[in-house]
Amino acid sequence: MKQTIYIDVLVGVNLFINYLLLLCVSKFLSLNTKRRRMIAAAFLGAAYSLTILFPGIPPAFSLLMKLVMSLTIVLMAFGFKGLRAMIRETVAFYLTSFAFAGFMLVLWHFFAPQGLMIRNAVVYFNISPLTLIVLTVVCYAAITLFHRITGRQMPKELNCRILVECNGKTSAFTARVDTGNSLREPFSGDPVVVVHESVVERMIPSKDDLNYRLIPFDAVSGGGVLEAFRPDRMTICVGKRDIITKQVYIAVAKMKFGEFDALLNPELLQKTSD
Repeated sequence: MKQTIYIDVLVGVNLFINYLLLLCVSKFLSLNTKRRRMIAAAFLGAAYSLTILFPGIPPAFSLLMKLVMSLTIVLMAFGFKGLRAMIRETVAFYLTSFAFAGFMLVLWHFFAPQGLMIRNAVVYFNISPLTLIVLTVVCYAAITLFHRITGRQMPKELNCRILVECNGKTSAFTARVDTGNSLREPFSGDPVVVVHESVVERMIPSKDDLNYRLIPFDAVSGGGVLEAFRPDRMTICVGKRDIITKQVYIAVAKMKFGEFDALLNPELLQKTSD
């Protein structure tokens, strides 16, 4: 039996679905992204939904096509912040999509709603706007609950804002509390915050400055040394607390940390303002 597909319904439904999935990924990874980027990416995904009108696509080509589509949707929604971040965002997008697809398959096989069609990995509903809104809310709640149960949603307290002051210059940036960061300055024993060079490059002292340090580190990918310096003051804004300290060093790294600018030594959260 042939089914009539209405283009406006097709695009509208997939616009809702794609925005829902991107919103879940954003919450899942605690990404700071602009809503207009996610809306634009959702529109792109809705445009891709027109592939449902194509004849049956061979599985291998369909897989490649879906991968390219997913990458472009993720890049439009969250931007390019490095290969590692892009892979993580794409994997999260697929995991969220799989959770949604599983919900839809259960709905399809057990309830067989009239007007529901899945073809070329594209979902089509011929349903009323009110029903679409209700289903959207239910799916969003189900996927959010899945993230909470699996413990994959990043706790808010692991994200913080940092304000650094040094020689009359200031820099504000985002940081992730990294339990794997146990770096200390060898002589003072003070904890170290690893910061991407782009946000503190104006503060890095010359090598003959008494405030200049080289801090050795070990990592899975290898070891080495990082340039470092002590700021005049650092303010860590986490939750409703502001922690102010001078007993800290900033190590400068060339690598990026996904959507964050720095990796914070968790010991700094135990400090009281000094």
